[in-house]
Amino acid sequence: MNPSMPLILLALMLMSFTLSAQSKAVWIDTDPSVQMGGQEVDDGVALIQAFHSLELAIRGVSVVFGNAPFEIAWPMGQQIVRRFGPKDLGIFPGAASAKQLGEETAAVQAMATALRKEKLIIFALGPVTNVASLLKLHPELHRNIIEIIAVAGRRPNQHFVVKPDQKVPFRDFNFELDAPGFQVLLDSNVPIVLAPWEVSSKVWLREAELNRWANGNEATKWLHAPASDWLKKWQRDIGVDGFNPFDTLAIGYITSPRLITSEVLPAAIQTLPDDVNTKPLANGKLPEKPYLLVGKTIRSKKRVRYCYDAAPEFAEDLMKRLLR
Repeated sequence: MNPSMPLILLALMLMSFTLSAQSKAVWIDTDPSVQMGGQEVDDGVALIQAFHSLELAIRGVSVVFGNAPFEIAWPMGQQIVRRFGPKDLGIFPGAASAKQLGEETAAVQAMATALRKEKLIIFALGPVTNVASLLKLHPELHRNIIEIIAVAGRRPNQHFVVKPDQKVPFRDFNFELDAPGFQVLLDSNVPIVLAPWEVSSKVWLREAELNRWANGNEATKWLHAPASDWLKKWQRDIGVDGFNPFDTLAIGYITSPRLITSEVLPAAIQTLPDDVNTKPLANGKLPEKPYLLVGKTIRSKKRVRYCYDAAPEFAEDLMKRLLR
């Protein structure tokens, strides 16, 4: 035997132990819709990103309605976890609509069980109904939630457009599908991190990146066709040559913190004129909707950490993780 072999094995064992010790225990709540037909693929991309990130020790995945109806999101989530996730990773069904806020679903029960064992970071990549239900039903577990990282929020008077002539802004989709659920998060004493449209708008995936997926591993090959279809929708409907991988910035806040810039700011929910549906109502008034607003001018005691910029290197960091 080569006398240096025991030293090499010891070094590998120490490296493995160090990576394990540095991994952060997390739970991922998600609304996947990876399919053809111009459907949003960022949840699927974020899941693969998380599965391939040594910084994360994923304790479980739960599914919520959102990008797709629950009857589509649930089997899609199971497929992604079972094909590409860590061995024996559990996945649990949650809310099929915001009407289930406060309901003890299998997702809520599983998160509660995991939190009784250890402290966790929770990624809320879709509407927060599952996570808000956990907070309502199990207040004794608040202290075991390190932080909740949600994909939502905006600054006052900010509209979600990627180019000046974009006719209809994007919605703050996750928030608008369950604004009362988000109020539960704001009313809690749990630290909240927002990875909103503002930070994800700084990162673009284009055809060149998707071509690398086509020649990559099993997961990226699987993502390639629906992601290419999603890209075509952005090209056709908005007139841009790429798309923003929204949910990946939430994962990146933990895996690649040096690439994300954030600040702590007041946050509150306010009802204001709708910036997407602007047609006057029958009574002549403009339609209104709730907004999750973050900024120095917001009068609120609640503070959140708001991510607003991503370094140019983030896209390549994401690509390397996906292609592992």
